[in-house]
Amino acid sequence: MLELEKVLLEATKRLDIEMFKEFYIYTEDYKQSKRLFLLKDIAVAFNKFKEQGDTSLEPILGICNRCNKGCHGHLLVGNKSKNYMSLLFENDMYKIIGVAECADLKTLNKIEGLNKRIYLHEYNEPGSPNNVPF
Repeated sequence: MLELEKVLLEATKRLDIEMFKEFYIYTEDYKQSKRLFLLKDIAVAFNKFKEQGDTSLEPILGICNRCNKGCHGHLLVGNKSKNYMSLLFENDMYKIIGVAECADLKTLNKIEGLNKRIYLHEYNEPGSPNNVPF
């Protein structure tokens, strides 16, 4: 795991948007496109966890089974609510290319007791008026 990925994962575990912002700017994704909407969306997701009483997220390693097949990511589970989200850290061995929501993250073991999925992007959320099915 790359050092930048470790730091971004730690910021996510802590639900620390300021720490996430401080290091996200070093990803290729941000350098090339200034994807500020990801920062806005991740801040909204962090707040949803906090509103449910979560103070941290527990990461569980997984692998994308759909769009970025084989790319590793993390299922992140709230310590109180058991709500969860799935993030991929796309890299090319030397640098983080991007951070993305995963639609189909598979973990080695089935995780029991999960509650509601927190979607990073509204267009991924089933039932949302802006949902884009794929």
